[in-house]
Amino acid sequence: MSAPSTISHFNPEQTRLIKQTIMAGKSTPTDNDLALFGLICQRAGLDPFAQQIYAIERAGKWTFQISIDGLRAIAERSGQYAGSDEPLFDEGLGVYEFEESGREIPKVCKVTVWKIVQGVRCPFVGIARYSECCQKYNGKPSGLWEKRPSTMLAVRAESQALRKAFPQCQQIEQYAEVEAVETVDDWRVNEANWAIEQGLDPQTAHDISQVATSKQNLLERVK
Repeated sequence: MSAPSTISHFNPEQTRLIKQTIMAGKSTPTDNDLALFGLICQRAGLDPFAQQIYAIERAGKWTFQISIDGLRAIAERSGQYAGSDEPLFDEGLGVYEFEESGREIPKVCKVTVWKIVQGVRCPFVGIARYSECCQKYNGKPSGLWEKRPSTMLAVRAESQALRKAFPQCQQIEQYAEVEAVETVDDWRVNEANWAIEQGLDPQTAHDISQVATSKQNLLERVK
């Protein structure tokens, strides 16, 4: 049987671009990975070329994540989305005020999203704390959390507010996570990072996470 020439609703040229750009990683995505990504994009009505949804490679496997732009698009489609306020950091500082304060890393961020409910513009607040949200590797902030911590925290706060205001955002995210659960074992990545924080070197932590059969088994191996 020949390999499928398209991924769900994507045409052959879009499929080629997805393989070469969006899902270009250390490991080559399988036909099932590609088909699953297409199915999720189709069901959610999101455009990966507009960066509304990402395919992320973790430990040689693929998972899928809706971006802040994707959540905004879902909210906009509802016809009830009425915008959002600028993020407020720590004691209520705006972006420029926070920069002027000389601080680089905020402790907390609040974003208010507005929704029209029965003709009334109603606020939905999302609050994100740096200590809870910052992604770390080997005990240090990783990726954009190291380069742009305030921006990342603002995105987390807005995402939370959008999910509160528009339940369909969370429903679609849960669908993506459920559909991808057989494609990636996210707990292996999370527990490997935990093992590194306990003092293991990154390579040993990675090796243990790959052979562990469960979180408890990984904990026992680390001990």
